[in-house]
Amino acid sequence: MSYYVILLILFIGLLAYISARWAIQYFGLSCFEQIVFHLKVPLEGANPQFLIDWVKLCFIKALVIALVIAGVIYFLFYDIAAILSYGALVGLLILAMQEVGIFGWVVNLFRKTNFYEENYVDASKVKLTFPEKERNLIHIYVESLENTYSSVEKGGNYKDDLLYPISDYALENVHFSHKENLGGAKELSGTGWTTGGLVGQSAGIPLLVPLNCKRFSESQPFFPGLTALGDILKAKGYQLEYLIGSDAAFGGRQSYFKDHGDFKIFDLRYAKEHGFLAKDYKEFWGYEDRKLFDFAKSELLELAKSEDPFYFAMLTVDTHHPYGYVDAQCKEQYSERLSNVIACDIKELTEFLDWLKQQDFYEDTTVVISGDHLSMAAGYIRSTYDKSYERTTFNCFLNSAVQPLQPYNREFVTLDMFPTVLASMGVTIEGDRLNLGTNLFSDKKTLVETYGFTYVDKELRKQSKYYKQHIMK
Repeated sequence: MSYYVILLILFIGLLAYISARWAIQYFGLSCFEQIVFHLKVPLEGANPQFLIDWVKLCFIKALVIALVIAGVIYFLFYDIAAILSYGALVGLLILAMQEVGIFGWVVNLFRKTNFYEENYVDASKVKLTFPEKERNLIHIYVESLENTYSSVEKGGNYKDDLLYPISDYALENVHFSHKENLGGAKELSGTGWTTGGLVGQSAGIPLLVPLNCKRFSESQPFFPGLTALGDILKAKGYQLEYLIGSDAAFGGRQSYFKDHGDFKIFDLRYAKEHGFLAKDYKEFWGYEDRKLFDFAKSELLELAKSEDPFYFAMLTVDTHHPYGYVDAQCKEQYSERLSNVIACDIKELTEFLDWLKQQDFYEDTTVVISGDHLSMAAGYIRSTYDKSYERTTFNCFLNSAVQPLQPYNREFVTLDMFPTVLASMGVTIEGDRLNLGTNLFSDKKTLVETYGFTYVDKELRKQSKYYKQHIMK
């Protein structure tokens, strides 16, 4: 066996193992299904920083280690070089698969569940009663926004309140929590990344798809059997728009919003094509949140000119892992880069909310603020916050048409946001259930209150005939 063959074998094994460990630490992977999903969707528009970091931290590291170990094996253990090399390869591949949770995923491929048959309430078959005067909806998804960033006194886990004054807005208005103060939703498998979080909160299902699924290419419909918030409001004559500071095609987001409500999509491409940005403009994932909020103002003013109500969804990006985007106007108040980014983004969001409250259309508008998912900045979370703290996504309802019966000490997940957002607009939901979500304004128990979080998560990761035949179709 030549030195170069030994080197290649070791390099492959080391690269797989080092990449797996890096992915867990870098992305904070919530489940292996997250990897499966991203293998099925368009990745155009992704931030190239990930690839640069992978080359530096994985490729080069694996190559250097492989060069050294290959030399030792070739010169000192040549007689058993094949055994050592292939043994190392097998061992490293097993460790790599264990790191990313592939074994648990494989086991679940052979497990069946009737959870959907027993608990799924098809939103298309539920009677919905809208108020006589239909309200506008603005849903601001803030990238990776979680309650962890608030102060210990308010229910968070930081020395200061990075979420101020949004944290106060939540506590003073409608806010759902798993405890007595600032808290929120737990995160099920299939909802721990942007597309999964968006679909979970606006359609009440997790994104747990089989490897052979072909539903996420631009030519294929995105879950045609699914009824989402966009479908419901489109049928009621709402104007629908989705604003995002990157390429909407990434991660299948464009397909979802086009297929479930035919939203107008204002993304990086749209901004360039319509003269909002120069053709060669690129900051971070596309353009920064300061511009996003400015674009939101102009778009909302246009939507408000119509007599038809509107549903305006937007997703921020500055707080995206692993490092976030430091706006030129941000102040450096804290030792951690991401802490500064979070505080700065909250300041920009607050300024936008102040502007909203001054608009004529605000009186007839419900505003929802929520984190799309928990932060994936694993290194920042691990080094900054207490490991025992229970992390939950942030939520805040401003100008809600109704008041909740029991907003605190609730056990719920992000899927429950789907009917809850609709209810906040004054819509009466027969049975207070839509898909897998429960209306938190009601006193009806959520699925995790009924069965427990661990059981629900375990069942949803199994293979569901109903999910494949009725939702994915």
